[in-house]
Amino acid sequence: MAYIAMARKWRPKSFNDLVGQEHIAKTIENAIVGGRLHHAFLFTGTRGVGKTTSARILARTLNCTGGNPLVPCGKCKSCLDIESGQPMDVIEIDAASNTGVDNIRDLLEQTQYTPMIGKYKVFVIDEVHMLSKGAFNALLKTLEEPPPHVIFIFATTEVNKVPQTILSRVQRFDFKRLTTKQIMGRLHYICEQEGITTDLEALEMIAEKADGSMRDALTFFDQAYAFTGNDMNAEAVRSVLGIPPNELYFSLLESIEKHDVKGTFSVVDKALETGVEFAPLLEGFAKFVRNRLYVQVGGITAESLNISDALFEKLKNCAPSLGNGDLLRIARILTDLQGNIRRSANPRLLVESAFARMAYLDRVVDLKQALAAINNPAFQGSKKK
Repeated sequence: MAYIAMARKWRPKSFNDLVGQEHIAKTIENAIVGGRLHHAFLFTGTRGVGKTTSARILARTLNCTGGNPLVPCGKCKSCLDIESGQPMDVIEIDAASNTGVDNIRDLLEQTQYTPMIGKYKVFVIDEVHMLSKGAFNALLKTLEEPPPHVIFIFATTEVNKVPQTILSRVQRFDFKRLTTKQIMGRLHYICEQEGITTDLEALEMIAEKADGSMRDALTFFDQAYAFTGNDMNAEAVRSVLGIPPNELYFSLLESIEKHDVKGTFSVVDKALETGVEFAPLLEGFAKFVRNRLYVQVGGITAESLNISDALFEKLKNCAPSLGNGDLLRIARILTDLQGNIRRSANPRLLVESAFARMAYLDRVVDLKQALAAINNPAFQGSKKK
């Protein structure tokens, strides 16, 4: 039997399984129970947060004849038809490859026919923002007054490209990025079901690298699993995914704090020796500096930064003499470096020069403190001498 990727194997089958989008699941479930279901939905959010999955769950839920109005049974004729991958009552198209007016007209012709098995004929248009202006216009009339047996579900990562005339005819749901804890919880559950032994550090690395996307997390998890088998550990995950350890970032920032240029060079050398590429190194350090700045400013939690509580506490004590202005200047140098390194013939020299500049930076002094020092009698006396 062919291997099924984790992202497909563990795709949620009901709203109960959907992670991180409970507010959307609850709203739709209430609409179903209360008989207030809208005829058109727009699911928007970044990649891998559950838009297409939710569309399929909604289609499955509406057409299930198993008895429970909110949880598909997975056994009735409609559920089995959808599970087959070629359902008669759920038409799913990718707008990126079906952008024209003719494609939409062909789809709209199918709205005339009643469902073959379930109660609704559900039309799912993924990446709907890719449709042409003419295709959007062709949708308007049917979208405003569809047949009673038709449900439209649009999914997009770029809602700003969807015309206002479409937005005014649909119910919009904004999907959030998942937190590190939510992704770790799901990965831990999958490990238990698959018989995979792992540690929290390994799952945390995968969750942080996924940056809020459950699909990316499962893809990285699959990659690590292929390398480690049933015994997954942090060191192996770091090696296969090319993730620099947080200790490297702590060492870099502390060397910069001490004006230790040699120390920054040593850290960069160590990173390269262990197989870390410049792109993930700079991206990770930029994110680290950002998190350090947020922690220093205060009024923010580990969850809002999408990092673990342990890392949050360590950041509080990292390079304490670096002020907000210092961190902002370091962030600016990193931003410029990331833009320039792509077209550099000697990226290593560019990286080392940038870290040397960071280490040589003078500390930002508060203007009030500087004026107070200048007006200090002791300072005035030293000038006269």
